[in-house]
Amino acid sequence: MGSYNWIFLTFFGGFVAVSGIESWNHCTSNPDCRCIPNSYKNYIADCSNLAIAEVPRTRPDVDTLNIGHNRISHIMHPFSPTLVNLDMSYNQLQNFTHDVFANLTRLRTLNLEGNQLQLDESVLRPEVFRDLKALRSIYIKKTIVKARSTFPYKMWGHLSSLETLRIDVISSTQFGRQFRSLTSLTALNVSGLSGFCSIEEIGEKFLENLPLLEILDLSCCHIKGFSAGALKKQQNITVLDISYNEKFTFASFANITSDLQFSKIKVFKANKIHCTYGIGTLLQIRDVMHFKNTSLEELYLENNRLALVERYAIRYFPPTLRIVSLVRNKMALGAYLMDVLFLTGMESLDLSLQMTSKPTSKLIDAFICQNPLRPSDNTIERHSNKYNTEPFQMRYNANISVTLPRNLRTLILRTIGIRLELSAIHVNPSNQLTHLDLSQNVITSFKGPIIGFNKLQYLDLSGNLCSLLSTRLFDFTTALQVLKLNNNLLGFSLKDDLDGGTFKNQVNLQELDLSDNRIQQLHEKLFKNLGKLQKLNLSSNFLTEWNVKIDNMWNLIMIDISDNTIMQLSQDATVSIAEISKKNRHFKIFLADNPFACSCDSRHFLQWSSKNRKHISDFHQMKCKLDNGTSFGFQDIETVLRLLEIQCKNYQVLTFIITSVIVCFVIIIVTGLVYRYRWKLRYLFYMTKNKYRLAKPIYQDTFTFDAFISYADEDRDFALHESISQLEKSRGLHLCLDKRDFRPGTEIAANITEAITKSRKTIIILSNHFLNSYWCMYEFNMARMESIYTRDGKGVLFMVMYRHVTAKMLPLSMLALVESHSYIEYRDDPQGNVVFWDKVADTCKNPSD
Repeated sequence: MGSYNWIFLTFFGGFVAVSGIESWNHCTSNPDCRCIPNSYKNYIADCSNLAIAEVPRTRPDVDTLNIGHNRISHIMHPFSPTLVNLDMSYNQLQNFTHDVFANLTRLRTLNLEGNQLQLDESVLRPEVFRDLKALRSIYIKKTIVKARSTFPYKMWGHLSSLETLRIDVISSTQFGRQFRSLTSLTALNVSGLSGFCSIEEIGEKFLENLPLLEILDLSCCHIKGFSAGALKKQQNITVLDISYNEKFTFASFANITSDLQFSKIKVFKANKIHCTYGIGTLLQIRDVMHFKNTSLEELYLENNRLALVERYAIRYFPPTLRIVSLVRNKMALGAYLMDVLFLTGMESLDLSLQMTSKPTSKLIDAFICQNPLRPSDNTIERHSNKYNTEPFQMRYNANISVTLPRNLRTLILRTIGIRLELSAIHVNPSNQLTHLDLSQNVITSFKGPIIGFNKLQYLDLSGNLCSLLSTRLFDFTTALQVLKLNNNLLGFSLKDDLDGGTFKNQVNLQELDLSDNRIQQLHEKLFKNLGKLQKLNLSSNFLTEWNVKIDNMWNLIMIDISDNTIMQLSQDATVSIAEISKKNRHFKIFLADNPFACSCDSRHFLQWSSKNRKHISDFHQMKCKLDNGTSFGFQDIETVLRLLEIQCKNYQVLTFIITSVIVCFVIIIVTGLVYRYRWKLRYLFYMTKNKYRLAKPIYQDTFTFDAFISYADEDRDFALHESISQLEKSRGLHLCLDKRDFRPGTEIAANITEAITKSRKTIIILSNHFLNSYWCMYEFNMARMESIYTRDGKGVLFMVMYRHVTAKMLPLSMLALVESHSYIEYRDDPQGNVVFWDKVADTCKNPSD
């Protein structure tokens, strides 16, 4: 009789609830919830992030309820039995009543992460999930773990349908016989990255009751060791992640790979299982030899201080291996690289960020991390001589021939310390490479050609401090779609391309990035062959005008010329852009951060901008200045145009007045400059007179001094004491020094001119102080003129890099000298200083050097 009463009350209660719900016009009792129709003619009720403290009631047609990220601490009424998915994550739940999940027989997914639930049997009681017969996934992460917590072992008997389990674990956790009832469990996640995990040792019996696991995540669990046989029963495993267990190292790595042989493993992640400042390690044959008996497809060994691979070890990788990632290691060049060709199935290889510096926040690692060695000591220091290794840095200038694995499609060599001039590269023509990243290295010139990359679609050469881009580089690379050349120094090289030779074969190119290249000028025909180009980025350069022809680029959807020095776009430029925008309604141009002028001359551009603002992505960030310095944002462009209309009516009169003022001003300035720099002009006159007075220039065969030392006062100790000691006393040179050899009573300019003329060489002691000194720069420029006008272009200047100076600080004339290698660096090294002063002395004695 009691059971009949229970059925009657349940039916009556459900009828009353349904009757009340049908009166709602909303899928829940809370109108703030979002109701989203799903593909099964039911609804998803999204009540997350509403700061509610009570669970809303739902209609029978709601099968998914999301009440995550709220303030719910108690559940006051039962859930609807029609629910299939329930998300209660990140609330304030501390406990459950015995019937909180009663009648949820259709529930498949339950998320309890981020609550205040204690990981203990007092909260997760044996009967709490009793009615969840259909449950497939349960998430119990970010719980409260106390010192005496007891892992809940008794509640799993009711969850035979469970397939995915995400749960925190403590050091005493063992997946013992209580877990045998989880006969459907295929995915287990105990990662400390998404919760709490503390397992020091994975023993043989740790997972023996979960033989059907396919996905296992043990990352960040403080694991120190893996017993042999711990994974022997996991023959169905396809994904294994043991990353971020820094105390594990490679000491028992072979135990894992041995257990995985003959399994179904596809993805193996062992990132950062070696502490940050640990000993560099060698990947041995014994570590990977058992992979040959698997069908492994993806291998991740990132951030492990791997420095070397034992010869022939790579040959044990299976032909199914497609993806290999060795990011952030300290790889050295060695004979093992020859074995990479045996990875016939490899499609992606990532070797980026080799030898990169570690964050200072990890310095404590250097003192506390432990690196247990293997039975055969595997430290790189022991094997480096055996394998003739050297740091993974290349410094070659010769032609390079490369043979790539036959199926390799993606190769990432970003920031690996390559230092070279990119001459001809020949690659086996059968290669399948489509993606190549060589960014953030030091490739100072792109000479080429690159031969054999017939299928290359993506090439990144950005951030290489390159100043030379040959017109032959891409002669044999016609499939490129994306080319990144940003953050280089290509302004000088591109300026000389008058007929578009650099990109003449890039007929399939869709995206070109030339931003941040110190470009001052581009010829109008530079991009004439890029008919398929869609995105062109020339931002952060020094362009003063935009005169590049884009009439053939009907596929353009974006041009970025922001952050340059353009004052206005010419009428021809605006007409071309207007034609492109008519053909492509999605076309956008970026123009902000240019010093646009609000003037009569720029009225046409301002009017065009106002009419075409829908095609200018950063229109509201653009600004222009009136002649009086007043700045206006383009959101007030109509006001600016009205002001200009009034001002430009008397434009001719105003122009005459301004021109007269300018002429007077220029006369005054020129007169003042002639008086102020009369000694400079006398010097130029002297050189010009001697150059053109005779058919052949006069050369001075003998000089009073071997070298004139030009330095800043702040560098006086080095310039005087070191130079006198090393060059005069030790090497017999006769130096001209201002403090000693300048004639008293004579003007400084005259003394400088005379010193440069009577000296075979002028040695510049370069530092930031030198660049900031007026007289130092005067001496530099006078020496340049001496070289040009008196000595028929032969080198007079010799530069000593005494203090490091960035390229941005150097004037263009001095930067050209640096690029011609007419300098030497001073290194404060006792042994290196001998060679340094010998080279300086030899240069001063031999005028042809």
